[in-house]
Amino acid sequence: MLTVRSRPARREDLWDGGEAGYDAPQPLRAVWDPIPDRASVPRRADRPIRQTKRRSSVGWFFHRYGWRAYVLPLLIAATVFVVTEIASTQTKPDTDMSAGGTVTQTLEGQTDIAVVTMSGVESTVTSVMPPVTVTAAPTQQTAPDPNGQYAATLTAGALPPGAADDFAASGDGTYRVVPGTTGVVGTSAKVRTYTVEIENGVTLPGGDADFAKTVDLTLADARSWTTVPEADTAFQRVDTGEPNFRISLTSQMTVRELCGFSIQLEASCFNRDVGRVVINDARWVRGAVAYNGDLGSYRQYAINHEVGHVLNFGHQPCVNNGALAPVMMQQSWSTANNDLAPFPGNVPADGKVCKANPWPDPMGGEGQTTSTG
Repeated sequence: MLTVRSRPARREDLWDGGEAGYDAPQPLRAVWDPIPDRASVPRRADRPIRQTKRRSSVGWFFHRYGWRAYVLPLLIAATVFVVTEIASTQTKPDTDMSAGGTVTQTLEGQTDIAVVTMSGVESTVTSVMPPVTVTAAPTQQTAPDPNGQYAATLTAGALPPGAADDFAASGDGTYRVVPGTTGVVGTSAKVRTYTVEIENGVTLPGGDADFAKTVDLTLADARSWTTVPEADTAFQRVDTGEPNFRISLTSQMTVRELCGFSIQLEASCFNRDVGRVVINDARWVRGAVAYNGDLGSYRQYAINHEVGHVLNFGHQPCVNNGALAPVMMQQSWSTANNDLAPFPGNVPADGKVCKANPWPDPMGGEGQTTSTG
């Protein structure tokens, strides 16, 4: 058996070619031109020459940017479309706001109704498709419902007609106490004192004493609050010191300051913060539609209703159709539940209509009261 023995590589073999010479492969010798000249490399007969096609500028663009080259034009087109649509839908409604007032916007063809209230402020409203119809609502006899919408005009709540200057439109906001006192009226041990006052600037044909007399007689009547067990009260008029509450005849504009005017109908109120029953002079002179010209009965109602708030009674609806209205029903505006249902107070729109009634206890202690419904 032939045995080939190899000798160890020597240093001269690695660096100088050694015995094999410089043409032999050298492990540590670098090739200076690793890519041979194509012309010097013989072509194999079984491999065809590959033709290289030169790319066009468009082809180079798609090759260079890949998927971005397809998406970018689509994004540009979409952006142009959206900007064009937005510009085409921005229109200004032709609305004259120079006189102020209330503006109601109705979006036709849509379920939501937008309401904007503006008072003496010029404003621009940007519409959406379809176009917005803007109509000015009347400044009187129109009231917001609990959802912020606007109810239909309430004819029953209108102030009855009269002379233009038959009531005081404005006073100076201060009051004069009408002199006079009474004894205790009622059998309850809980005696509430009151003063009778008139705003300066308000005058009455019969004088201040005429208003005070009506207040005293109303509260002393057996049909008033002193015979209502739930009220548990007696009254006494004073003209000095600090009373439990004040009954004050007040001008139309001062009433709006003390009572508010979010519901744009003439009203009276009890302002608990200042302890003042505020009787609207416009209503005192004109009355209410529900009382059909019976001014005396309406004045008794206005006093008893607002004193009912002093006694912590709230508003009530008509309970029995055709019966006398509870004195705490808002009879200045209507005695029909359907008329009052759009306003705050949770009155049901059940079709019930009551008869006007100024007394908490129409039977004078001999029958069931209407004050608590």
